[in-house]
Parts: sequence; structure tokens; C-alpha cells
Amino acid sequence: MVRVRGGVTHLEWAGRFDGRDYPVQGVEEHVTYAYMPRDQRGYDVVIKLDGREAGRSRITISGDGRTMSVVTRQGGAQTTSVYRRE
Repeated sequence: MVRVRGGVTHLEWAGRFDGRDYPVQGVEEHVTYAYMPRDQRGYDVVIKLDGREAGRSRITISGDGRTMSVVTRQGGAQTTSVYRRE
């Protein structure tokens, strides 16, 4: 990832789509992701910081597989990101 003001962050996650917490490598805090399949084109992610839920993301892949939408809710804020395959 490239941050807004520059600089690069490299994160790694290895786990399964089983709803269990798996640690994220490359951050100083204790962060885990838990991935849960929702349907054939989407899944949900629970983000935890030091064992407490810090946010949730809903990922949806378009029918043609070329677009991925990510809606993340953290606290009272919601952000939406859209990624397109060229």
C-alpha cells in the first residue's frame, strides 16, 4: 500500500475463509483479520486490534470479475474503495 503522503506499507496475511482470527504481519500493533464467505461473489472481514473489533469490511466482486468493491466501517465512519482490473 502507498500512503496518502507517500511511504509504502507492506502487509501480509495468511489464513482461511473460516471466520477465525489470523494475524496480520507488517504492522506494529496486534491486528487480526477474520474472513467469512458471504456468497459466491463476496465475503466479509472482521478487523481486530488487540483482540477488540476495530472495523468490518464487505467485499463484493462484480459478475465479470473485473471490479472489486470494498465498504469498510470503522467507528462511525464508512469508506468505499473500488478496484478495477485493466
